[in-house]
Amino acid sequence: MRIILPIKLALAAGIINCIAWFGVAKSLGYYSLNIGQYRYFITLFLLVLGVLISIYYERKKQSGFIEYKEAVKSGVIFSLVLAIIISVFNYVYYKFIRSDVIDFFVSEEKKAWLANNRTLEETNKYIIEYYIPSYGFFHILMTTLFLGIIISLVSGALFRKKNPHSFSTN
Repeated sequence: MRIILPIKLALAAGIINCIAWFGVAKSLGYYSLNIGQYRYFITLFLLVLGVLISIYYERKKQSGFIEYKEAVKSGVIFSLVLAIIISVFNYVYYKFIRSDVIDFFVSEEKKAWLANNRTLEETNKYIIEYYIPSYGFFHILMTTLFLGIIISLVSGALFRKKNPHSFSTN
């Protein structure tokens, strides 16, 4: 079975993203609240770059021509695989590798919410909703996939090029 190019690119980008994410977390001491910002920037950069490269190589493979749906399909496949890899890494990271970081973030979040005159009930409801690894898995999966689809739609429109020598039988 041959693995298609967008999947290979997504696997490489996913590994790069996970290594970069872990490297940033380690350099900031694991307990920085800014780790999320860097993670999103790294993911967005790799997502845009990966979709563009994926569409470019699919177009190159087809002699410089690519239909809109083929371009979008290539970008969406890349985005889906990347989203799954990043989501699984997020879950494993916060569930098994650095589970104590969640406790730190929860305590900091409680301090911030209580300092802003929120009730303990509101604070606990927010924390339960947002600081569990399965929520992080779903959140990263959906946001990465959504952004990937949007980027694929735009990139497909920009890079499509119909073959003038092909014709439809319809």
